[in-house]
Amino acid sequence: MKASESKELYQGVFIAAPTPMKDDHSLDLPRLGELIVRFRESGLRNGNAACTILGAGGEAVQLTIEERKQVAATAVEAAEGEIPVFIGVAHTQTAEAVALAEHADRVGAAGLQVEPPYYFQNTPDDAFAFIEAISQAVECGLAIYNTPWTSGYDMDAGFIERLSPLENVIGLKWHSGNPTAWARVIRQYKDRFSIVSNYGAFLAPAAFILGGRGYVSQDVNAVPRAHVRIVSHLQSGEYAEAIELLDLVQEGYYREVLSVASGMGYGGEPNFIKAAMDAAGFPCGPARLPTRPMPEQIRKKFEAWIERVKDIG
Repeated sequence: MKASESKELYQGVFIAAPTPMKDDHSLDLPRLGELIVRFRESGLRNGNAACTILGAGGEAVQLTIEERKQVAATAVEAAEGEIPVFIGVAHTQTAEAVALAEHADRVGAAGLQVEPPYYFQNTPDDAFAFIEAISQAVECGLAIYNTPWTSGYDMDAGFIERLSPLENVIGLKWHSGNPTAWARVIRQYKDRFSIVSNYGAFLAPAAFILGGRGYVSQDVNAVPRAHVRIVSHLQSGEYAEAIELLDLVQEGYYREVLSVASGMGYGGEPNFIKAAMDAAGFPCGPARLPTRPMPEQIRKKFEAWIERVKDIG
């Protein structure tokens, strides 16, 4: 796919999709295909949504390279060009990340999600060289994800300016440890990049007002139709309506359920998403160990949350 097409598709609610697994923790590729179809049938399509496959919620770092390629190919095939699939290529090795990127480009991904290598602390030069190598290897668009919690490097406006000459860098999945920098980058680079905010549900309307084009959600997996309405309000500039629904849906997910689980000592992302999917009646199996499954108490909280918001949309 051409980078210009990738940029146009990088907008709306950004789905942090799980990777379905069987009870023995092996891949459940047919279920993955069904998940993508479920998104499409719920009204999440080109223009109002994009799907991240093999991000943190998709357990990318717990899969083998071959498994990641299978997941990428399955998701793109199931999308049938109706919902954009952006493939995560996170890795600690440049060569492996390039190989994953080349594969995703070959199978027809709408674009790539690229973040600096994790584990070792990056310098700006390290992060740029990693992104540049992937950019030079593919034709499709790259969305750059700022992940200071894993890379040790928090991108700023100067780094974003450095990315600007890379023509197929088309988007930012944007977070910053500095709220002023978060807002400044959206305002300054809203025309050069399609910017999706990863700064919390409560700031999604602010991101759109500043010139952003999307926001990231875990809970959209469980209640996709609600987010069709939320995106419609945001894209129409109906921010008061969007805020009301976001508070009911996404903030409820994080505040009423995930905060309780965190207080009980549970961490992760795929285990939260999969617990919500189970409560929504679309189980996607367990998360791979050592990520612990959610206790029954949390599943019941997810069920109560879904019961309250299921009719939105």
